[in-house]
Amino acid sequence: MAFDSRYDDRDGFDVAFLRPGKLDGRVFLPTLSDKLAAQAAPLLSGKGNVLDYHHYSVILHKARRFAIYSAASIDFSGRFLIPRNKDVWRVDPRISADLQVTGACYQNNQFDRGHLTRREDLEYGADEASAIAAADDTCHWTNCTPQAATFNENKQLWAGLELHILEQAVEKSRFKAQVITGPVFGTRDPVIPGFPGVRYPLRYWKVVAAINASDKLFATAYVLDQRSQIAPAPRAAPEVPFTPYKTFQTTIANIEALTSLSFTCGQGAETVALKLFDPLARTKAVGGYLPLKSLDDVVMSA
Repeated sequence: MAFDSRYDDRDGFDVAFLRPGKLDGRVFLPTLSDKLAAQAAPLLSGKGNVLDYHHYSVILHKARRFAIYSAASIDFSGRFLIPRNKDVWRVDPRISADLQVTGACYQNNQFDRGHLTRREDLEYGADEASAIAAADDTCHWTNCTPQAATFNENKQLWAGLELHILEQAVEKSRFKAQVITGPVFGTRDPVIPGFPGVRYPLRYWKVVAAINASDKLFATAYVLDQRSQIAPAPRAAPEVPFTPYKTFQTTIANIEALTSLSFTCGQGAETVALKLFDPLARTKAVGGYLPLKSLDDVVMSA
C-alpha cells in the first residue's frame, strides 16, 4: 500500500474501540487543562490540534516539540507478523516543520529514536497491507522522543505491559486495549547536547484501558524514570518515591497531576472520570506508587 501523503485515510484513535456501537466502555482522548491547551501546537489547516494517524492520534507541544500524548487503539488479536525493515521517519506536513524534533538530535549521543505508540502494537488491520501502513505510520517525528537505549530496549517491563495486562485480565476473543502514553515535561529537564533549544524528558507515563473477563472496564497507569540510565545524571525535580526501582504502577490521578491532563470515559450517555476504574486507587500503595520488579507485580484488581 502506497503511503498516503495527503493523510486522507487516517482514522485516528477510536473512542468506541473497546465496545463498538455501545455507549459503555468508550475511552476519550485526554482533555488538556486550559494552560496546556494554549501550549498545544495547532494544525496548519487551522482545524484544531489533533494529528490523526492509522489507529492512533497525537497532540504536539509547541515549545517542547514533543508529543503531549500519543493515544492508540490496539488489537492484539488481529496482528500480522511483519518483518521489521529499517524505519523511515517522516516530518508531518500538517504541522509546522520547525515544531518537530528530527533525526539530527538523535545522532552521536546516547539516545534512541523512541516510539511513543510502538510500531509493533499497530501491526494489525483488515489485511497485511493495511497493517504495514499502520506500522509505518508510527514513524513520524511527532510520535518520537529521545529515550536512553536501555529504556527503549526494555521489553520485559515497560514495553511488555499492555500485552501482559490483556493476557492476564481479558477474554481472548476481545484482545483490545486503549493505550495513551507520553512524556512528563519537567521545568528542569536537561537539553540535548548541541541542541540548546531541545530539552529531553526524563520520565514517561502510560495509561492502559481494557474490558476485563467480567465485561467491565478497567484502567491502569504507569511511570517509567530514565534518569539513572542517562550519564551524566542530570539534576531534576524530585522524583517519585522508591528510588531503587525505575518502573512504577501508579494511579491515573497521579498521572493527571503530573501532566495537566484529564482522562475520561463513557458510561451510557454520561462522561465520567477514568480514574474511577483504576484498581490501584483502591489499594494501599504508598503515595499511589507501586514499584514494579516484574510484570507479575502489576495490580489489575482491587
